Amino acid sequence: MYNIFEKPWMLLIVAVVVLFIIFIVRTFKPEKKRWWQLMIPFIIAVSAFAIDIFVETDLESINRIIKSCIKASKNEDANTIGTFIASDYHDSLHQDKKELMIYCRTVLSEPAVKRFVILNKSIKLSSPNATVLLKGFLFFDEESRFYKELRPAMVVEFELDLKKNSNKKWQINRGELLEIDNQPIDWDSFQEALQ
Repeated sequence: MYNIFEKPWMLLIVAVVVLFIIFIVRTFKPEKKRWWQLMIPFIIAVSAFAIDIFVETDLESINRIIKSCIKASKNEDANTIGTFIASDYHDSLHQDKKELMIYCRTVLSEPAVKRFVILNKSIKLSSPNATVLLKGFLFFDEESRFYKELRPAMVVEFELDLKKNSNKKWQINRGELLEIDNQPIDWDSFQEALQ
């Protein structure tokens, strides 16, 4: 079923079609002309802009979380990342949110990430859950130990599971490292490589 909130710009097409129909009716039946008829397509078009501006869809929320986490990692801001992590978080290395946040604070205690360029992103949404596959170039800061001990940049792929909690906000409840430079890897192997 078509969701107007996911694609509000379709309303602009509807507004143009309605305007066209109104012009046809007004041309062939001039006695039916009313000043308010031209307001109908205008109201439909304004509705499209209002929906796009004021209604944040699930996909927009998830994309905002991803962008915010990338920006927070560049700014060495583990606390901002923590706001997007669910209280029941767990993955193959971290048992809970507390362990993950200790890891984030350790990594982000010094400059680590210079830039992350998204190469591919896919979102599978089945509310109240979503799975995001995110692949991109991770560029390390020149001052970081990753830059010095590993390499300046690498291609990484993550899988993130998100859930919508009771207050309608999306949060990350699992994150797995899948690949580095197109080679399968997991958190444990990554930890071993760093030591």
